[in-house]
Amino acid sequence: MRLPRVLGRLAALFRVYDATEADAARFRARQLQGLLAITPALMAVNVLNAIVIAIVLWSHAPHALLLGWGVVIVLLASRGLHGWLRSRRAGPRATASRRAVWRATLQAGLMGLAWAVLPATLFPLVEENGRFFVGTITVGMICGGGFALFTLPGAGTTFVLLVAAGGLLGLARADQWTGSLLMLALFTTAVVYAVWAFARTFAARLLAEARADQQAEVIGLLLRDFEDHTSDVLWEIDAGGRFVRASRRLAERLGVPRERLRRLRALALLRRLCPPGEEARRLMAALRRRLREGGAMREQMVALRAGDDTVWWALTARPLLDAAGVPAGWRGVAADVTERQLAHRRLSWMAHNDALTGLGNRASFREALQAQLQADAGRTAPLAVLVMDLDGFKQVNDGMGHAAGDALLQAFARRLQTVARRSDGIARLGGDEFALLALGTRREADLEPLLQRLLAALAEPVQLQGRPLQLRSSIGVALAPADGDDVDALMNHADAAMYEAKRQGGNRWAFYHAGLAETTRRRVLMQQALRGAVERGEFRLAFQPQVCASSGRLRGFEALLRWCHPELGEVEPAEFIGIAESAGLMHDIGRWVMAEACRHAAGWPPELSVAINLSATQLGASDLVERIEAAAGAIAPQRIELEVTESALVDDIDNAVTTLQALRRRGYRIGLDDFGTGYSALGYLRRFQFDTLKIDRSFVQDLSRNDGARVIVDTILAMARALQVIAVAEGVETERQADMLRERGCELLQGFLFSRPLAAAEIQGFLAQQDALAAAALP
Repeated sequence: MRLPRVLGRLAALFRVYDATEADAARFRARQLQGLLAITPALMAVNVLNAIVIAIVLWSHAPHALLLGWGVVIVLLASRGLHGWLRSRRAGPRATASRRAVWRATLQAGLMGLAWAVLPATLFPLVEENGRFFVGTITVGMICGGGFALFTLPGAGTTFVLLVAAGGLLGLARADQWTGSLLMLALFTTAVVYAVWAFARTFAARLLAEARADQQAEVIGLLLRDFEDHTSDVLWEIDAGGRFVRASRRLAERLGVPRERLRRLRALALLRRLCPPGEEARRLMAALRRRLREGGAMREQMVALRAGDDTVWWALTARPLLDAAGVPAGWRGVAADVTERQLAHRRLSWMAHNDALTGLGNRASFREALQAQLQADAGRTAPLAVLVMDLDGFKQVNDGMGHAAGDALLQAFARRLQTVARRSDGIARLGGDEFALLALGTRREADLEPLLQRLLAALAEPVQLQGRPLQLRSSIGVALAPADGDDVDALMNHADAAMYEAKRQGGNRWAFYHAGLAETTRRRVLMQQALRGAVERGEFRLAFQPQVCASSGRLRGFEALLRWCHPELGEVEPAEFIGIAESAGLMHDIGRWVMAEACRHAAGWPPELSVAINLSATQLGASDLVERIEAAAGAIAPQRIELEVTESALVDDIDNAVTTLQALRRRGYRIGLDDFGTGYSALGYLRRFQFDTLKIDRSFVQDLSRNDGARVIVDTILAMARALQVIAVAEGVETERQADMLRERGCELLQGFLFSRPLAAAEIQGFLAQQDALAAAALP
C-alpha cells in the first residue's frame, strides 16, 4: 500500500495542472506555441555555440570528433527549424495532442544527448583550460536549455538531465569525482526544480486565462441574451473613438454593416446621422463635451436619423482606464427612448399650447410677455399686447352647437396666423379670447396697419354648416411701457380696452387710456358685492353626477359653486373666483362651500362620494386640514375628494404638496383638475401621488373629430394607468364621446350626457330615478 502512495506523491510533484482532456489539449497547444515562439533563436544559439566550440577546441581535440559532433548539432537544429516552419504554415492550433508533446520532448532529448557527448568525450582529452571551457559551456547549456524549455517541463527536464549526465560522465572519466561532480549534481537539481516551478506558474496563467475565457463566454452569452430581449444596445469605443464592440443590434440600429462599423469613429458616425435642427445639434454638442470631459454620463440624449424619421437614444456610460490610469475608451448602453421623448414632447406641447387651435395658451403667452419685458435690463421693451374675442360667439356656440363653435375658433386662429408678423406671438387665452404680442411697437400709429389687416382678414365670411358666417372681433390694445411695465397690468389694461371696443359695437379695436374705467368699475363692484355674500345667502351649490364608464353606476357628485347677485344676476365662477381670490374672500367662501357640500353629502347613500374644489388661496391656508375635518364631521374621509387645479399649485408648490400629503394621510382623496390646460403638471405628478386626474372638457369635446385631441387623451390615460390613478373625463355630451373614452380605459365620466348640474333639492329624486333604472336592468 505504501508504494502506490509514494508513486502518487511523486506523480503529483511532476504534474503542473489538473484539467479535463479538452482543456488539457488547449493548454498543450499554448505550451507548444510558447516553445515554437523561441525555436529559431534556440536553434541559432545551438549552431553558434557548436561553431565557437569547434573553433576554440580545434587544436586540442580530434578534428573528426568535432566535425561529426558539429554536423549532428546542425542536423538537429535544422530538424527543429523545419518543425517551426511547418507550424507557421499550418497556423496557430487551438489544441495539441499528447503525441505532439512527446515529439517535442524527443527533439529536446536528442539535442540534450548531442550536447551530452561534448563533456563525456572531451573532458579526458583536453587540458585544464579546455576542461574549464567545456564545463562552462555544459553548465550554460543546462541552465539556458532548462529555462528555454520550461513551457514543456518534461522536455526541459530531459534536456537538462541528459546534458548533466554527459557532464558527470566526463568528470568521472577525468577522475574529478570530488567537488565539481557534487556541484554539478546540485546545480542540475536546482535547474530541474526551477523548470518545474516556472512551468507551474505558466500553467497557473493558462488556467486563469481559461477561466477568464469561460467567464467572457458566459458574459458574452448574457449580453447577447440581454440584447435579444431588450431594446437597449451595448456599445464600447476605444481611446481613438472607434467601436470595439459592434453587436448585430447596434449595426442594425445605425444602418451600418458590422465589419465596416468596427473601422469607424463613433462620434463621426453620429454626426453624420444627426438630423437637421437646432435641438439635434445642441444634443450632439453636449455629447461631444461630455466625452471630452471624461466623466461618467447618464441618459445623455442624442437624436439620430432613421430613414425619414428621427429617433432618440439615451446614452449611459462610464470611461475606461488602462493599468496606468490613462483613458482607454468608453463602455455603456444606448436605450431607445423615442416613445418617451415623443410622449414628453406631447405633454410639453399640451402644457404650452391650446389643443383646439394649436396656438400657445395663456401660460406660454404670459411667459413670452414676461421674457420680452425683461429683455433689456433696467428698461421696459417697447411692445403691444392685443387681447381679442369673437363677437357673437356665445350665440353661435349655443345655437349651432359646440362643434360649430370650435370650427369658428379654429378659423379665427388661422386668420390670426395669416396676418401676424413672424416676430409676433399668438395665443388662445381660453374660451373665445385670443391674444397677440407685437414687438417693437412704441405708438398707436405703429400698430394700426396690423389692426387694419386683421379686421380685413376677418371680413371674409366663414362657411359653417353650409352657410356663410361673418367673423367679428373686438380688440383691445395696451402699449408698454406707456400703459404698464408688468404682465398683469398690460393684460388687464388690454382686456379693459377690449370691453371698450365691444361696448362701442364690436368688430373694432380700442386702445387703453386712463379714462377707460368700466372694467375696473365692475371689478370693484364685484369685490364689494362678494363681501357678505355668504351671510346674505347669495351662494348655492349645484351637484353634477359622476358615473362609472363601464357599468353606468353612479359613483358620486362634484359640487359646483353658483352666485346670483340681485343686481349683477348670475355671475360665472370664472369671473368672480379670481376677484374673490385677490380680495382675500376665498377663505370664507371656501369654508362655506366645504361645509355645505359635506352637509348635503351626509344624507346620501354611503357609497357615494363628493368632489369639492379647493382654490389656490384655500390651499395656502395653514389651518386648511382642521377646517376640512371640522366640515366633514362624521363623513368618512374616503367619501370626500378634494380637487385642485394646476394653477393652484404654482405659487407655492412645496407648501401645497405638504398640505395635500397631510390630507391624504387622513384618508381624503386628492384629484388634479383640468389636467394639461394651463401649466406643466408633470412635475406635480412626480412630487405628489394624486388619486384622480380630470381630463379637461376641451379635450373631450375634440375627441371624436381631432387627431391631436385623441393623442392627448390617449397620453393622459396611459399615464394614469402607469401611475395607478383614476381618470375622470368631464364635459361628456355625446354617446360617441362616452364610447371612445370607455374604449380607451377612462374610468369615470361626467357631463350633460348623464345629467346637468342638479340643485341640492333634486338629488333625492335623481337617486330614486337611478335606483329605478338599475332595478329595471335586472333580469
